[in-house]
Amino acid sequence: MSALPARHRRALRLFHGHLHLCLAIVLCGCATARPELAQVRALAAGTGAVTAFSELSQRHVDTYQRARPYLSPAEDARERLLDAQRRAAQGDVARLAQAVRLYLQALGRLADADAYEVQPELAGAGAAIRAWPGSGIDDRHVSAYTLLLQQLSRLGGAASQQAHLGQVLRDGDAPLQALLAALDNLLALYDKSGDNERDMVLGLLDVEIAYADSPQQRLLAVLAKDMQQSKTEEYRLLGLRHTLARRQLAALAREHAQLAAALTTTEARWTDR
Repeated sequence: MSALPARHRRALRLFHGHLHLCLAIVLCGCATARPELAQVRALAAGTGAVTAFSELSQRHVDTYQRARPYLSPAEDARERLLDAQRRAAQGDVARLAQAVRLYLQALGRLADADAYEVQPELAGAGAAIRAWPGSGIDDRHVSAYTLLLQQLSRLGGAASQQAHLGQVLRDGDAPLQALLAALDNLLALYDKSGDNERDMVLGLLDVEIAYADSPQQRLLAVLAKDMQQSKTEEYRLLGLRHTLARRQLAALAREHAQLAAALTTTEARWTDR
């Protein structure tokens, strides 16, 4: 290096300083504990609420086929109309749940531990360059090389990941909350529909059992009572599933809002640093 002109030695020392600083920033960011990212990954992996909603939604769509044997002619006509309405709306209902699922999956990818890892690219840049007068590489190119690697370092590391995730969570919170509220409203509707189905089915069984009191109908009465007990338990568990799914959606909404606030605060701290 001593054979180089003074200005070239200064440029090379400057480059080394910048490059070492860039690498230190990236390595520091990668080594720093980032609990918010783990929480985002856990949130993204917890799609149980959306899965439960989809299963309960499909059960709601199948209401008529399930209840049909227990319906009176008047009830059958009404349920046929409701069945057509349910099936017409189901495509859009499924898309609401799918949008939430896709958003959570994307969040998980953004919060992946090595999603913003640029160490391989920085390492691949190799050794520092120097100016070669007369060959086309001058001080401008040494400086450009340094600045470009600086930009690369800014693309990666914890600061960029926190900033990007924070922005996505902030911008996505309001529409996500609205979609989760829509799913919650639908679950409330499914719960009410399940209660109506329960009343129709168990009501019919009550009547049939009361009239099956002759010796010839004893076996029929036994079977009807067994079905009554089974159906009572089925509808009880269905109500619990609706309650649990609504609680899961509420927890998802709450955790997302908390993470949006946490990542915003973390991003501010990184910016200050």
